[in-house]
Amino acid sequence: MAGGKKGDKFQIPDPKARLDEIKKHKSKYSFGEKDFAFHDIRDLKPVFAFDYLSLNETDLCFNSSDLTKGDLIGLLDGLKRNSSITYHELSTNKYYRFHPIDFERDKISIRKKDFKRALTSKEDALSDDELPTLYQFDLHYNQKARACGFLFKGVFYLVGFDNNHVIYPGGK
Repeated sequence: MAGGKKGDKFQIPDPKARLDEIKKHKSKYSFGEKDFAFHDIRDLKPVFAFDYLSLNETDLCFNSSDLTKGDLIGLLDGLKRNSSITYHELSTNKYYRFHPIDFERDKISIRKKDFKRALTSKEDALSDDELPTLYQFDLHYNQKARACGFLFKGVFYLVGFDNNHVIYPGGK
């Protein structure tokens, strides 16, 4: 009984209505703006944005000199495939290897300052508290290819293309 009145029934919120509400409030990423909790967007399918795509011709960039036509086709195919399932399925099915990147782990090749530089071009323009969570997922066209980026209001902002699994060279 909700509200303590006899005859009142407990009302379970409609998840579809919550998703519709989230979709109404989608906006482009802005530093420090409040985001939705992962639980609130878990039933959405990824939409990919390219605003923060790294194009610095380094190992984790989308324009690395090591990338082939097959890599770029594999990237697009992986994005297409992963956009057809929900964030919940991405995060719970080990096949997709979707998880946050832990900057504190030993043997990880990327640091917070690298991620900040990719977002702002100046690592001191963004505090650690304002830094969104960096995620990676498998692209499934070769054993090592991953894309990495961050979530904001259900949109996945691509940042890096880890074609040789250099972020986590020894695992995960």
